[in-house]
Amino acid sequence: MSESVEHVPYEGAGEDAYGNETEGYGAPVTLYGFGFDPGSSSEPRLPGQGRVIVEPTLYGPFNMPFKPQDRVLVRGLLYEVEGVVRQWRNMFSNREAGGVVSLRRVDG
Repeated sequence: MSESVEHVPYEGAGEDAYGNETEGYGAPVTLYGFGFDPGSSSEPRLPGQGRVIVEPTLYGPFNMPFKPQDRVLVRGLLYEVEGVVRQWRNMFSNREAGGVVSLRRVDG
């Protein structure tokens, strides 16, 4: 069964009052036909820090629109796109089989 996700595209930066670059994101767009692997989570063992890093994987169509710095809302949680979409083709027919993208969320 496939899932829908919300794509929140990175739209570049603006500037704050001090001339520093600020992040800017577009309006969320609902996309359909994805598979979600919750992936792994880890808790770095650093004194005084209590963070959890979650690294799931999203499977979908060959031409997924995601780019580095985009965000994706999946099952009510917001993730950062990590790297680029990896596209694969069927090795026998050369058909565009699908794409996969790594996601990341850091809490704490």
